[in-house]
Amino acid sequence: MTSIDINDGRIALQGDFNIHTVPGLFKHHSDFAGPVRMVDLARIENIDSSGLALLVYWHAKLVETPGFAGFANCPERLLSMARLVGLETLFDA
Repeated sequence: MTSIDINDGRIALQGDFNIHTVPGLFKHHSDFAGPVRMVDLARIENIDSSGLALLVYWHAKLVETPGFAGFANCPERLLSMARLVGLETLFDA
C-alpha cells in the first residue's frame, strides 16, 4: 500500500511509487496545503521512473517554499536512477 503522511511540515512517503500508483498520487497530491520542511523517503519500497518524475515535480514546487530543506533518507534505488539522469543533487540531503 502506498501512503503519504503529512505531519507538522514533514511528509513521509511509504510503499510503491511506480507507474501503477503515481497517477493517483499526482491527482491527490499535486500541491500541499501547508509549508513543507522535509520529505522523508525512507519507507519507499519500490520506485520506477514515474516515481522519480513525481518527486522531481514535487521538488520543483516545494523548493519555492520558505524553509524547505529537501528530501531525506533516499533509498539507493532512487539515488541510482537519479544519478543516471543527472538529478542526484536533488536527493543528497
